[in-house]
Amino acid sequence: MKRIAVLGIALMIASVFVAQGAFANDIKQRMKQRLPVIVNMKSQGIVGENAKGYLEFVTAARAHADVVASENRDRKTVYSAIAAQQGVGIATVEKRRALQIANRAKKGEFLKNESGAWYKK
Repeated sequence: MKRIAVLGIALMIASVFVAQGAFANDIKQRMKQRLPVIVNMKSQGIVGENAKGYLEFVTAARAHADVVASENRDRKTVYSAIAAQQGVGIATVEKRRALQIANRAKKGEFLKNESGAWYKK
């Protein structure tokens, strides 16, 4: 009986990890599908990256607002998972990711500094 209970618990834990893996793959796939639209919007100067690692509109144009909202929602989910895994606050992960994004940004893309001012890389 004890063996069955231990086996049951092990299966439950394994299913949680499998579910998380599937969930992570879903997010990764969605982000990959949105990437061409986001790259295009960045190259047109419609959106840029803010100092918290999220997309934000630079201009009054709100083309593909659904894409921006979905991307930011998935990023927040990923940042939250990383924060929990590393035992830090989400603000720490957001700031680290914003720095990574800024370093990898292409020339001419918009970035927003911590003061709230937009600038081109």
